[in-house]
Amino acid sequence: MFRGVSNTAFERKWLSIAFSILICLAYLAAMPSHASDAPSTSNTQCKSNIQRIEIAKGHANNPMQRPIEGWSTVNKLPDQWNKRWPDFDGIAWYKVNIQYRCPEQAIKQPLVLAIEGITQSGRVYINNDLLWQDFISSEYSSRSQHLPHMWNIPASSLNQGNNTIWIQVYGSLTQKSGIGKLKVGSYEDVNAEFKMWMLEKRTLVELNTMINFVIAVFFFLAWIAIRDEKAFLWLAITGIAWVLYSTIIIYTDPIPWLSTLQLDRLQNIIFYFYAVFGCIGAWYFAHHPFPRIQKALLVIAAVAALCTTFAPEQYLNQIIQISFSFFVLLFVVKCITYPYLAYKAKMPETYMLASLYFIYLPISIHDAHFMMTMEGHAWSPYTGPLTTMALGGVLAMRLARYTWQIKRFNKTLTEQVHKAEQNLTQSLGQQHQLALENALLQERIHLSHDLHDGLGGSIVRSILTLEHNEKVEKNQVMSILKMLRSDLRQVIDSGSSLSSKAPDTPIEWAAPIRHRFVQLFEEIEIRSEWHFAQAWHYQPNALHCITLTRVAEEALTNILKHSQATHVCVRLQENEAAELILEIQDNGVGFDPSTVESGLHVGLQSMRARIERLGGQFQVESLINRTLIRVTLPATANTQEASA
Repeated sequence: MFRGVSNTAFERKWLSIAFSILICLAYLAAMPSHASDAPSTSNTQCKSNIQRIEIAKGHANNPMQRPIEGWSTVNKLPDQWNKRWPDFDGIAWYKVNIQYRCPEQAIKQPLVLAIEGITQSGRVYINNDLLWQDFISSEYSSRSQHLPHMWNIPASSLNQGNNTIWIQVYGSLTQKSGIGKLKVGSYEDVNAEFKMWMLEKRTLVELNTMINFVIAVFFFLAWIAIRDEKAFLWLAITGIAWVLYSTIIIYTDPIPWLSTLQLDRLQNIIFYFYAVFGCIGAWYFAHHPFPRIQKALLVIAAVAALCTTFAPEQYLNQIIQISFSFFVLLFVVKCITYPYLAYKAKMPETYMLASLYFIYLPISIHDAHFMMTMEGHAWSPYTGPLTTMALGGVLAMRLARYTWQIKRFNKTLTEQVHKAEQNLTQSLGQQHQLALENALLQERIHLSHDLHDGLGGSIVRSILTLEHNEKVEKNQVMSILKMLRSDLRQVIDSGSSLSSKAPDTPIEWAAPIRHRFVQLFEEIEIRSEWHFAQAWHYQPNALHCITLTRVAEEALTNILKHSQATHVCVRLQENEAAELILEIQDNGVGFDPSTVESGLHVGLQSMRARIERLGGQFQVESLINRTLIRVTLPATANTQEASA
């Protein structure tokens, strides 16, 4: 029972749902179609399209008057009238016919007009209403060919049906006068095209100019740091030249002190030198400067600049075209030949620069074709910033290579300095050893001379004493031995003569010599005279005194041994030139002075060597009954030089 009730309720529920669905479907099927009665969105919007574009020459006497006749059709934009009217630089009018229609039930909507560029300046009218006017004068005008414009045309200025846009253009001899692309339509459609024009003609060009300026500054600072790298200076000048060239392009306001024609002259002159500077900088970068070609190109650029500056207006366009074509060809030749220079230089940064020029080449050819035909889009605005930044990478690579070379040089220099220090230490050790050995040898030589001059003289005197006394007593022998001992001590003490103290007076210096020889002279009946000053005028050092003592002892000993003299005179004096003069004279038999030069008189020869080491003079004069030995010695001679 419960099962049957349950089934009946379930069936009734689903039958009611199905019935409701059928009623809804029937209601929808019976409703009228509102979509077919309502107007479509496309029918409520205003439509516009360009019907025809024409051009005609304006009136020079009345530039505001629109031409009535002489109109010709413009097939496509951009348009350059130099192909249609060669050497025409006056005023031209463009007439753009626009069809504008709005449905009766729709609200009239404004139009948006955009022009890619106007050369050089002009005015824009919609029907008879002035929409825009650039700066215009007889000599100065703005440069709107590089500045896209976009205007909103209010609906009140538009006619239902045909409308006319009048574009007045002021041309130039040196520019491809005309207008660029033109776009009319809704804001959404026109704005997208306008943004593309602004990107190509303004934004990217300004960005490239700023990057070029920064890279040029970096190159200049690198040249200041490394003056020998002339490539940095020339590339910096090249970058500045391009910045000036680009600035003239993007600067659209008139310059009061430069007419439009003068500005065109200046722009082309900058390009001439930019092309030459770029070649010179690239050649220096590859270490192949070609100095003769540099001078030739600079002369050609100067001649082209003079011709461009002073050329009459009727010939200016031809001169600019010839000069511009030559320097474009120079740029192309540089791009083609630089890979060979990079191969010869064999440096990574030159390979990278050659790659950049390889990229520049098709871009420059394409853009040259674009400028002549105005077909397509220019590539340089898009590639310029990237290639300029790549040029900064070339600079970074060169500086990095220099840094690596400096580090390697510093490492090598450190190793060489360390090696030189070791060699110097070893050499100084050897020199010190040689100096010690030389000092020892010199000391032995001095000792031998002192033994010969001092102790030898004493031995000779002792021998003479024994020869003249047949009977020698013990006291005399002891006296002789004591004298020899005293002389030996004096020889030993003279070894430290540099640190010894000189006698206070000449008399004190002569006292020991006089005491020894006066007794010997008296024994063999030789009369002696001794003449000395009471004091020194110029105090000599100990070495000078010892040297004079040895000379005196040697000379007096020789007199005892060989002269057979009866009179001896010893004199020590000083002259005004601060020189000590020792003279010893006797009246003996004499001798041949040349024997001293030949070395037969060992004692006198050693004395001569000593005197000359001290910067003095040793003179010998000898005749029968007169022999004179004169020694001249500077009293202020340098002790260290003498000892050396």
